[in-house]
Amino acid sequence: MGKTSTAWPRPVHTLVGLAASAVCALALASCGTSQEAPTSPTPESAWTNDLGIPVAPMLVGPEPGHTKKMKLASGRSFLLHVPENYTPERAWPVLLSFHGYTDSPENMEKYSQFDAADAIVAYPAGEKAAWAPAPYAVTSAEEDLDFVRTIVDSLRATYEVDDNAIFAAGLSNGGGFAAFLACRMPGTFRSVATVSAAYYEGIHTDCSDRPVGRLDIHGTKDPVVNYEGGVRHGTAYSSVAEVLGQHQKRNKCRGDVESVRLTNGATRETWTGCQAPLQHIRIEGGSHVWPGGNNSTKIEVGEGFATDAVLDFFGIPGRPEGTEEHNVA
Repeated sequence: MGKTSTAWPRPVHTLVGLAASAVCALALASCGTSQEAPTSPTPESAWTNDLGIPVAPMLVGPEPGHTKKMKLASGRSFLLHVPENYTPERAWPVLLSFHGYTDSPENMEKYSQFDAADAIVAYPAGEKAAWAPAPYAVTSAEEDLDFVRTIVDSLRATYEVDDNAIFAAGLSNGGGFAAFLACRMPGTFRSVATVSAAYYEGIHTDCSDRPVGRLDIHGTKDPVVNYEGGVRHGTAYSSVAEVLGQHQKRNKCRGDVESVRLTNGATRETWTGCQAPLQHIRIEGGSHVWPGGNNSTKIEVGEGFATDAVLDFFGIPGRPEGTEEHNVA
């Protein structure tokens, strides 16, 4: 069922609340203002998947425009949403969205509102609401990786999937797991996006050196996963700067960093001259939430902010109601 396409990245929408733009020689440098529109991530070098032919049985999935809980033979489950305009006449992007520790797929679906995207979206359930290799996970790294492989294989066996447009996103522990997928499954996931991610020891161990598109979003006042790194549950986790430095090397970025000021103190930094896109959105004073989602009692940025940024980075159209790009084709 899976198909491939080279039409990526697609045009990038303008993020909500763009105040000014600038170009900086280094990340986090102060910038002047400019009236130019923000640039898209640098196009990466030729990328190919290593998926092969799907062998999983077909799913009895939801009708287009609906969400359904799917249960695999292993006993593990995920929510599956098929876009309202789904048709087998074209190949569709796939997005896997991972919840945080002690959270649920249902809440992740509510926070992110990825159902509005023109993509097939799966919201997997972590065992005991956790993902490896975090210290509190009850599953091994290989068990969670096998779970993800089975989901992707099942979707490819059932739907017309664009094999070159499979992505992962996650919040907190789920963000750390999305980064782990980039580390261990670079031939499946073309790009991953992480929000308030917990980068525990083990996430970046024995990684492939193959470039993978990366977007990181993190608030500077996150009280759960400190922007500067730290120790939690008796295990060290990396700072945002350390992780970005690793991906700068992995994606072989050779150019400068372009910095654009967004809404309410948020800044987007884009590394240039990379073999795969690399971006970071720093939210000054931001806490441990899905920014602009309905899991926050305090809207630090515009409504739908993180969802819009993630879908922009992946090049996937379709936005939730209330966001600036909702009616943009």
